[in-house]
Amino acid sequence: MVCNLIFVVSFLFRYKKLLSSVDLTQDFFFCYSYNVMCSLQKNLYNNEPGEVLYETMFVWNEFLTRGISNPLKNTLWTVTLVYGFFKQASFSVSGRSFKLLLIARRSRHYEPAKRLIAFHYGV
Repeated sequence: MVCNLIFVVSFLFRYKKLLSSVDLTQDFFFCYSYNVMCSLQKNLYNNEPGEVLYETMFVWNEFLTRGISNPLKNTLWTVTLVYGFFKQASFSVSGRSFKLLLIARRSRHYEPAKRLIAFHYGV
């Protein structure tokens, strides 16, 4: 029992160390009020009330949140991080002000090109 507890604690410390080494101030985003894991079309089409599980393809921390999201069938208790690009710009046309929001998500299933090149050439 004590041996298992030591293993679990060391496992948790390892994940905490890995997570703290990631710079979450750049290229990660989330939103409490809008489901950024789904496309605009899917968000507009989905009229079902209640909390909807997210698409895990774009959720960077899906492995870490799976343990609580799947049994509860609810994402209320988790914050899902999306890896990608987020940019907001203001502009005016004919005296009317607009805000343009661009969200580009990167799938967690695909390797970055630089890693594939490094693997291919043995770098």
